[in-house]
Amino acid sequence: MRRLAAVSSLAFAVLLVACSGSSHSSPTRTSPIATPEVPDILFGTTQIHFDTPKGPRDLDVDVASNPAQSERGLGYRDSLALDAGMIFDLHETRVPTFWMKGMRFSLDMVWIGEDKRVAGITAGVQPQPGASDEQLRRYAAPSPVRYVLELNAGAAARLGMIDGAQLTFSLP
Repeated sequence: MRRLAAVSSLAFAVLLVACSGSSHSSPTRTSPIATPEVPDILFGTTQIHFDTPKGPRDLDVDVASNPAQSERGLGYRDSLALDAGMIFDLHETRVPTFWMKGMRFSLDMVWIGEDKRVAGITAGVQPQPGASDEQLRRYAAPSPVRYVLELNAGAAARLGMIDGAQLTFSLP
């Protein structure tokens, strides 16, 4: 019995040393945002046109129109091109709620009515790395809308997109 205890103590000590690492080993690098394995999802694309006091603007955007695309959104991407975005087709007019699940950069959320006019803008929405689904803040449209456009934070103001702006686009 005593020999079994000695062998167990030795095995525990070896395991402890193996797990603790060595001061001579190179440091381990970890990502600031844990990335779960997420399957690839394909998105259609379209162009959004609108006029501003500074002239016409065009944005190339991805289109999220089915449940899998809408759930993924821009989550798990590292960035978005300067004048790009993603438009969500809700397929009905309602007051949607959005969150920043898997987001790594800040966004502007542009709420768009059935008539394709901007109904409101929620600017500078920040990601919440490490927050559980229950902890993630929810963002709701100010009124019933049919579409939601996500842009890089600050892009709506920089591009001159304002409440009431008329957008032109077709969805695939």
